[in-house]
Amino acid sequence: MAQRLATNYAKAYFTMNEEELNRFVALFANEHISVDVKVCDNGDRDVLLTDQNGEIQLTFHRTGNRYSCESSYLIRDLQLANAMRKAMKTFRGHGIVHRIYDGFTVVYHYDEGSVVSIQEVSGDEEVSIFENTNANVARELESLFRQMGSEQEIESIRQETDRWLDLRNWAKRTAPEKVNAIDLRLAALSRRLFQLEA
Repeated sequence: MAQRLATNYAKAYFTMNEEELNRFVALFANEHISVDVKVCDNGDRDVLLTDQNGEIQLTFHRTGNRYSCESSYLIRDLQLANAMRKAMKTFRGHGIVHRIYDGFTVVYHYDEGSVVSIQEVSGDEEVSIFENTNANVARELESLFRQMGSEQEIESIRQETDRWLDLRNWAKRTAPEKVNAIDLRLAALSRRLFQLEA
């Protein structure tokens, strides 16, 4: 079997909440990888992974309560490469990973933590080893389901809006003190409807 020389994460993207980020860090510690976390003034986190060949810095940018990291890096240590592969799967990462061997490279494409295609590249020749056509179908079905879910939610909001409008008409005549609360609910429904229809 060919000896892997290095693993090049040509493109890697993770997004997670704080609890998942803590588990991400713990995964490397559990794999006996030296890991250090620096919290920046703006809330970003720098995760530093150190092996015999040096240090890899992953910067997780904070937006609200989510953290995202988009980076590229070269890993020469097999233990760290295996830990990163586990992280890609566990935390549903996206990426293009080149496993470099003497004379050829195997290119893995990850989507939501799953390998969707593998190619072997040698010189100018590229051979497809694996392509998960089910992954493409699954993504299309999930997208369609989300669209249908949005349509159902839009219909539900319209029906709820009609009920609140009827209640508002009644309240104007019999309980004017309730109109402001009803208007607040109608405004919230209107915002949500706008988001779904956008």
